[in-house]
Amino acid sequence: MSEGLELVLESLAIYWTSSLPLAVLTACGACMGTLLYVFLANARNAKLRVSLLTGFYGLTVFFWLFIAVSLALCVWQARMVAYRTWGVQAAASGALLAALASSFGISFVVWRYGNARLLHRFAPIPVPREYGWLRGYVDLLTKFEGLPPVEAGFIDSKEPLAMAIGGKAPHVLLSRGLLEGLDRDEIETVVTHELMHLKNHDAGFKVFSTVLSRILIFDPFSKFFDPAVHREREYLADEMSGRSTRKPAALASALLKISKLRAPRKSAWGISILGPGTGLFSRYPPLEKRVERLLLLSYLLGDGS
Repeated sequence: MSEGLELVLESLAIYWTSSLPLAVLTACGACMGTLLYVFLANARNAKLRVSLLTGFYGLTVFFWLFIAVSLALCVWQARMVAYRTWGVQAAASGALLAALASSFGISFVVWRYGNARLLHRFAPIPVPREYGWLRGYVDLLTKFEGLPPVEAGFIDSKEPLAMAIGGKAPHVLLSRGLLEGLDRDEIETVVTHELMHLKNHDAGFKVFSTVLSRILIFDPFSKFFDPAVHREREYLADEMSGRSTRKPAALASALLKISKLRAPRKSAWGISILGPGTGLFSRYPPLEKRVERLLLLSYLLGDGS
């Protein structure tokens, strides 16, 4: 074994058996555990749960950045870490500051500009005249639900897309493929579903978590827990749409029709109302389960549609 490799291994051993870096990881893990506990204990507070998940994601980014920067410093300054009395403290402090600054910067940029970037990517245009009633429907429902003004946008694509985008300029985007494939009752329930994502503060978080989960490739949270949360939010938006419109069967019908249309582009996965994928890694609940729940709600509400 070369002298340089021995030195690096020695610095890593000394660093990761020292109290300061272990204390940082322990404190971070304790904070993450607390956020998850409060999240699970507040099942009915949608706004709080989204805030907790946003904080959890920020801590997750910090956790992995601290480990990465620590490893880089142990390799780059192996002699300092291994042989200077203040080497571990200096490396851990540098990793702490770098991870804090980077995680805050990444989280801020994604949260602040992610929605605008998504709008730019899909490039919505004003809703065509033949669907002019949509503007009035969105305005009426936003006022009824106490939401800020929401813009209805049109995507000139055959893909059946329906998505809510938060941020400073909230939008509900609908594609030509979706509008042409559904009847008016079905379109209204889909629009209401997306507005409920805005009401529950899901829309901005969807973009935030989607971007960060692509950055955190090896993070188990983004691979298992995050999709489960998104599936829960879809169920909630389905239910709230069905209760608000009193047409849950129409939403069930819309989901079945959308599933038979052209698959959405990859950039819309996890953001549009329906997409490919099943199982633990999917952000969408099973279609059959969504339809079953909506039909049961229809029966409970006495919906005759």
